[in-house]
Amino acid sequence: MTGAATAATVLFVSATVDAFLDEYIRRYAAGDVRGVTNLCHVPFLAVRRGEAIHMPDSGAVWDHFAAAIGAYRRAAGVETWNRLETDTRQLGEQSVFASVHWNALDANEKVVRDTWTSYQLLGTPEGWQLLSYTNHF
Repeated sequence: MTGAATAATVLFVSATVDAFLDEYIRRYAAGDVRGVTNLCHVPFLAVRRGEAIHMPDSGAVWDHFAAAIGAYRRAAGVETWNRLETDTRQLGEQSVFASVHWNALDANEKVVRDTWTSYQLLGTPEGWQLLSYTNHF
């Protein structure tokens, strides 16, 4: 792909990735662990604090996100997440890296966490799926 076709494809991919990330965070903020799990490709990989967490099946993915969502709510009182900016890098036709700057907000809309997370997304016939994520803290 070259020229205008490349630019048009990248803009389309960015728009669909943004919509996917909005749906992901909607489910995450709602505590919809099953919904978040359904957005993931299995096996799934997470990198947190430099440690690779391999999840071979959807049960392990469900356990992982249930723990993460619960921890944010208990430890910081997180109610909602705002996606401030997204840097999307297309990797061929079926994959992207998206690095997202997030703010986690409490019930008073005070920022309780300012963070970056990078996601690798895989394009499937059903749409995007999360293949992995890396937290930048």
